[in-house]
Amino acid sequence: MSSLTDIRGIGPALAKALKALGIASPELLARADPSALTQVRGISTDRAQGFIDAATALGEAPSAPEAKAKTARAKPEASGKKASKKKADKKATAKKADAKAKDKKADAKKASKKKDDKKKAKKDDKSSAKSKRKSGKAAKGKAKKKKKSGK
Repeated sequence: MSSLTDIRGIGPALAKALKALGIASPELLARADPSALTQVRGISTDRAQGFIDAATALGEAPSAPEAKAKTARAKPEASGKKASKKKADKKATAKKADAKAKDKKADAKKASKKKDDKKKAKKDDKSSAKSKRKSGKAAKGKAKKKKKSGK
């Protein structure tokens, strides 16, 4: 006799949740209504149908251990349109993630450049202030000399 965990995608936690609904074996799962399975968190109608199909295939499988393992671990088949849509969605998501990463990198570069520019401006301000102080002192010195000489 096989158990619910022999079906791909059903682990101990999900098997426990299904048992709470009264579905304790693959045979009961094969006869279950997909809408009843959707009461379990994380099971959509499509996923429920996939579990039901896998449980049905598990019950129909020959008793040879190799055939049983292949059938039980087979992924529930998705329709061609759904599979291609999922692929396209994955690609779009990946492109968005790449674009976000590039934007983030560009923003970091801009921030770094801005920081460098601020440092440079601060340094320029300091050197400018120094030269002004020097020229101010020199002007004061000249004024004092003029006073002394009487001009």
